[in-house]
Amino acid sequence: MKKKILILFKASWHWNKFFINKLSKFYEVEYLYLDQIKKNYFGTLSEINNFIENNKIEIVFFDIDYQKIVNVFFIRKIKNVKKVMVTWDDYERHNFNLITSNSCNFVVTGCPVSELKYNEIGCPASFMILESDGSFYRNLKLKKDIEVLFFGKVNKNRNIFINFIKESGIKIKVVGNNEENRVSDEELVSLICRSKIVINFSKTTWGKIMNIPEKNVFQYQYQLKGRIIQSGLCGTACITEYAPHHRLLYKENELIEFNNKKECVEKIKDLLKNPESLNNYTETFSNKTKNFYEEEKSFQKTYDFLNKMDNKQVKEKPRYQIIAPYWYLRICAKQILLKNLKISKIFESIFLLKEVAFLANKTNIFVKLMLFSESILNIIWFSIIRLLKTKGAGKNRYKDEYRSS
Repeated sequence: MKKKILILFKASWHWNKFFINKLSKFYEVEYLYLDQIKKNYFGTLSEINNFIENNKIEIVFFDIDYQKIVNVFFIRKIKNVKKVMVTWDDYERHNFNLITSNSCNFVVTGCPVSELKYNEIGCPASFMILESDGSFYRNLKLKKDIEVLFFGKVNKNRNIFINFIKESGIKIKVVGNNEENRVSDEELVSLICRSKIVINFSKTTWGKIMNIPEKNVFQYQYQLKGRIIQSGLCGTACITEYAPHHRLLYKENELIEFNNKKECVEKIKDLLKNPESLNNYTETFSNKTKNFYEEEKSFQKTYDFLNKMDNKQVKEKPRYQIIAPYWYLRICAKQILLKNLKISKIFESIFLLKEVAFLANKTNIFVKLMLFSESILNIIWFSIIRLLKTKGAGKNRYKDEYRSS
């Protein structure tokens, strides 16, 4: 019999279905959306714990990206279950997530570099791409009548590459979530299978990286993208912009990289002019992807680790840090107070200050004073703001926007 698990999502996003389907192969899955629990901090925790008890949940997977209320203190109040932190966009929140991971038994990350960073502090972690379902992304054996395909967000930097490819006489089809010709997931699989080459860009597209606590220091960084895995599972060649993650997963002959637009065009032309080389490369790349990074294989490490944990290990979760830093405590205190905050419930929020006191328990008097004074100001200020603007549900990893709940 499959064990029962709960996925705690921040909101109902399009990509949720990929993770639900992924875990359904191993577990009996239940899920809740935090933005749909219209209660304050303690009420939310109570509802989740009651759901866990009533449904005999054994493992909880926490979707923590851009959802700062799901922090180390929140997760520790979820009782009597194994806890897995899930992060697909760790690059922008790693410092925050690193502390949050102290409340969990395991971390699932979409980045092989961040897997090593968690391992570095003794936190068990494994890497897995979100869009890696081999039963969905599969080779449909279609005629390859598209020379080059790019799918995804088209920003200024990517547009420079795409225009240069077109000007070089290469036919490239572009579909994406900020293009007029957006396609469904099923249509996308068909397009990948019809393509000779998929091109991948690795730079992040937001124009800034909101690192915590440094804020936006860098405009972009190189990232591992799911396009690579999706292409390989569909039996299509992929050439990609450089990212340091690639050599952790593929050898040079298994994944072709480029560093600039000129290199990009040269490598595309070399493959298109030599069908035998293209076929050989496609086979090498695709076989490596299917054999190592299809989700049933990549999730096995997480599944085996959780299966081996006994109840004693669940109760004795490791705590790596001595004390959470001031910037982390500030964020946590604010999120405790803002959950379902309304002007009509302002006095209820005042009672939440006892949780702020718990956060500040081991800090010095200066930090205590700063946390309490800022918390009182936040209650007053955001009670007024909520009259004019609904609290957002967090950053959507597929669009250039934050969504209101």
